[in-house]
Amino acid sequence: MAEEHDSGYKQLFSHPEMVRDLLSGFLPYAWARQLDLAAFERVNASYVSDTGRQRHEDMVWRLKLGAEWVYLYILLEFQSRNDHWMALRMQVYVGLLCQDLVKRRELTHGGKLAPVLPIVLYNGAARWSASTDLAQLMLAPPEGLASLQPGQRYLLIDRHSYHGGAAGAQFNLVAAVFRLEHFRNGEDLIDVVAALADWLNARECEPLRTSLVRWIGARLRHQLKSHNMVFPDDLAEVHTMLTRKFETLADEWEYNGIQRGLERGRQEGHLQADRSRLQFLLQRRFGQLPPAIAARVEAAPAEQLERWFEGLLDADSLDQLVGGA
Repeated sequence: MAEEHDSGYKQLFSHPEMVRDLLSGFLPYAWARQLDLAAFERVNASYVSDTGRQRHEDMVWRLKLGAEWVYLYILLEFQSRNDHWMALRMQVYVGLLCQDLVKRRELTHGGKLAPVLPIVLYNGAARWSASTDLAQLMLAPPEGLASLQPGQRYLLIDRHSYHGGAAGAQFNLVAAVFRLEHFRNGEDLIDVVAALADWLNARECEPLRTSLVRWIGARLRHQLKSHNMVFPDDLAEVHTMLTRKFETLADEWEYNGIQRGLERGRQEGHLQADRSRLQFLLQRRFGQLPPAIAARVEAAPAEQLERWFEGLLDADSLDQLVGGA
């Protein structure tokens, strides 16, 4: 679940609206509250070290600050667990980023490297306890060597330090996400979904709307322990769903039946995709499928398909794999 959660966060923070609200609502700097969306640009973060090690999942943005183009690169390192050596890891990441900027000659007008703001956005179960300063992880050096030691700090944003208040005077997307992470009751959940729907409906941001709906659905299925619940593709409809009141028991039964039907339809879609993929692999391995075997694959349940997938590489013939199953 932790990896799925991190993946969802990365999808959310691939949108400039989320990054802007992260900075404006949770950074103690005046300039962070005066940023326009036009100032943000996503940067390719697949840089390679001299040893050939490559990182693909960093979230790197750059900003235009002031009247001139001054680039500020932001590294968002999403963590779901405490990492004692995070300050050391961050030093490596920043170094790789700076090395890549030099190689691509993306320097400032004075030929210098742009400043870097390293951020750790933490969403784990326990409070973050690791040091944010690399110096705290190193033994005190002998006299005269202190100024020669490596140094790296990062800014920690721990959702546990957010207790439901506003992260600034205006509505903040990241604060709303934090509220959804640990809503206190049904009314709190409904309020934040309604606020998100109102904010999104007032703006042209379809990609962000899609990402938020998917993330909210996944989180609510987990938190409400209802993994088969099907959520609409629109936040306003999600809000209507959460506030739905049934006049009669028959209405509630009908609604729950629709939910079960939608889930069955989704499962059937996945099953049909598995059948098509298996037929494609069988044809690649053994040639054109006889009609009888193609019919068996089309009618096979999920458990049978899984057994055929597992035996595909070891089987010497179609008859051995499918015909004799």
